[in-house]
Amino acid sequence: MSARLRNTNALVACLIVATIGCGPSTETFNSASSVPSNSVIEVPSNATHIAVTHLSGQHRATFTADLQGVQQWVDDLRALKPELNSTPRSPNWLVDANEYLKPTLINEERDTFTLRMGSPSGFSEHMLKFVIVRSTRGGVTTLWHDPHTSRNYLWAVYR
Repeated sequence: MSARLRNTNALVACLIVATIGCGPSTETFNSASSVPSNSVIEVPSNATHIAVTHLSGQHRATFTADLQGVQQWVDDLRALKPELNSTPRSPNWLVDANEYLKPTLINEERDTFTLRMGSPSGFSEHMLKFVIVRSTRGGVTTLWHDPHTSRNYLWAVYR
C-alpha cells in the first residue's frame, strides 16, 4: 500500500471517528450537588435524578424537584438579568388559556415540547412553563414543571 493511500485511509478514519463522536451525549447525576461546579448545567438545588443530553450549543435535561424549589431557582435566575425578565408570562398560561384557543395552544405547546425535549413523552396540558431569558443574543432556558409528579423538563440554548 502506498503512503498516499495509507494517509488517505487514516484521514477518512479520523473523519468518521470525529463525526460519530459529535453526536448527542448523555450524563446522569443523582443530585444537584453531583453536577460539577464548572458545568453549563444548572438545576435547582433540590433536583434529583438528573439526566442531561448535550447537543450543539444547547442541552436538555430531566430531573425531579418540587414546585417551591423550582420557583425559587427560576426567580434567582431571572434576578440575574432583571432587564430581560421584567414581564415573564404566567407559568399557568396553558391551564388558564381561553377555552376556544386552548386546544390549539395545547397542540402548539406539545409540538414545541417535542422539538425541544426530543419526544412528547411527559407532556401534559397541566404543566407549568417558565422561561428565563439569559442573553439578548438568544440565550434562553425553558423549564416545564409537572405539578402532579414534580418531574421537570429543561431546555437551554446558549448564545
